[in-house]
Amino acid sequence: MRLDYLADIVIHVNEKLDETGLRVVECDLCGVDGVVAAKHVPGRNHILMVTYDNQEARAVDLLAPLKARGLHAQLVGF
Repeated sequence: MRLDYLADIVIHVNEKLDETGLRVVECDLCGVDGVVAAKHVPGRNHILMVTYDNQEARAVDLLAPLKARGLHAQLVGF
């Protein structure tokens, strides 16, 4: 993977998730092809930051694991 293909995106989840829910969603996101890392922002349980290879994944595809869990989410600043 080339580093110049890495991109960061912020995802806003409408539902407030607890720590366990956040960890599950982070793991789901890390299972998407091209995702390098997924982390939540401590104290802001509705914000996720995702680093991904934009040659392997599209930003909009990162919402699929959240929608599969019945969550409502948007890409921020996209």
